[in-house]
Amino acid sequence: MAFGVNAGVGFAQRQLGIRIDPFKSYNFFVEVEGILVGGFMSVDGLESKTEVKTVRQGGVNDTEYKLPGQITYSDLVLKAGITALDPMWFWYQSTQSGDIKRKNGSIYLLDDQGIPCVWWDFYNAWPTGWQGPGLDASQNMVATQSFTLAHEGIKKSLTSSAYSAAKGAL
Repeated sequence: MAFGVNAGVGFAQRQLGIRIDPFKSYNFFVEVEGILVGGFMSVDGLESKTEVKTVRQGGVNDTEYKLPGQITYSDLVLKAGITALDPMWFWYQSTQSGDIKRKNGSIYLLDDQGIPCVWWDFYNAWPTGWQGPGLDASQNMVATQSFTLAHEGIKKSLTSSAYSAAKGAL
């Protein structure tokens, strides 16, 4: 009896308890230094890239070697509705006054039950930009602001991967 790829995946998922269906992108939260810093509408910039360096060997005209170079990270852009309690604004305000406070944080993706299932940790971040809301009396929308964070690295937490696998096995 032959099994297709999907049948094998379903069997592995049932036996190992590994979740293979994708998580929903709207279900997340952000914490900085262990403090939940707001209900964000979006997070952009979860990105890293490895520079590719090209090297040619003398006398070999048909081969080009590709070597890894520097790893770079995109800035994070966090968008949120404006509230009376705004720790991100205070952090940005301290940067404006010359007191740069680098902080670590995490972006948590939640499952359908609201439990963190995958998260990314960012390191030595500090706010470099703020964009306030577009105010328009003819619209009935939430006033939003965005903060741009420079950082020195982002990694998918190994703990989150192990947690997700263990949770799926329960």
